[in-house]
Amino acid sequence: MVDRRRADQVDDPGAVALAAAPGGQGTDYEAMTVAQLQDELAARGLPTSGLKAELVQRLTDDDAAKAAGG
Repeated sequence: MVDRRRADQVDDPGAVALAAAPGGQGTDYEAMTVAQLQDELAARGLPTSGLKAELVQRLTDDDAAKAAGG
C-alpha cells in the first residue's frame, strides 16, 4: 500500500515515499478510505459529503472531465 499522506502530515517528511498525484491514471479510489477520498475531493474544491460510492463517482467524473479537457 502506498502512503498517500502529504509530507506535512508525517513526523519525518523525508521518510515518506509519496505516491504519484492522486487522480492520475490507474488511481484505485475503491481502495482508499473515506477520509482519503474526502481529502482528495477537498483538494479539488469538490463537495466532500456523501457515501463512499458517491465520493468515488465524484472523483471519477472529475478525472473524466479533466481528461476530456474540461
